[in-house]
Amino acid sequence: MSEILALSGVYQHVQGRMALTDVGFTLSAGEWLLLVGPNGAGKSLLTRLMLGLDRPSAGQVRVLGQELEHVDGRTMRALRNQVGAVLQGGALLASGSVLDNLLLPLRDVPLSRHAMARAARLVMTLLQLDGLENHPPRALSLGQRRRVELARALIHQPRLLIWDGFSDGLDLAAMREILDVLGKLRGNRQLSLILTDNRPDVLAGIEHRIAVLDRGRLLFDGPPAELETAAATRLEVRSAIWGRP
Repeated sequence: MSEILALSGVYQHVQGRMALTDVGFTLSAGEWLLLVGPNGAGKSLLTRLMLGLDRPSAGQVRVLGQELEHVDGRTMRALRNQVGAVLQGGALLASGSVLDNLLLPLRDVPLSRHAMARAARLVMTLLQLDGLENHPPRALSLGQRRRVELARALIHQPRLLIWDGFSDGLDLAAMREILDVLGKLRGNRQLSLILTDNRPDVLAGIEHRIAVLDRGRLLFDGPPAELETAAATRLEVRSAIWGRP
């Protein structure tokens, strides 16, 4: 399977402290990875590095074969057209409509208005947002806003989706519905997915990789079936998932 993303020996200093220490993993086309860890573990910081929003103090971050430290602005923009992101805090335009927010990622893409409108309709239907295109974000429920954020991340049909804080604002039923939608995209397009969360059960019943991050260190990376054994035999893994004693 082709490599979509690779981190190697990543370190990050933040305000004089080591926030990430020797983090490394790879993601292949169509692969899903759930990155779990408590608040402050470094998940959001790692997300920003994978998206090229920050640069690591040391190490390599490679996305779609491009080492981010060495790409120019034009190449970075092209890469971001192939990577969708849902970030904590949302960052929807409060002054715009749902449709305005959805079309933001297409502003630098050479598409006709008709093509952009069609792309918006398709993704809104996919995520059950029909009829909300003229609503401002403030008129939506938190769950609907999260769907709009996802729709905006998917509108340019990315090869990789990174979602930081997956369960925020979503109940279990909503999470399952969204995972079903993403599963169809995985089958149709080989969509690769990285979810971050502080709950290891958000992918319950789905056999994908789980990685455990705590205090900036990657403690575990493997299938869910092996996580239970790791948590039973290693206090640091158990504490990262269920809380420190």
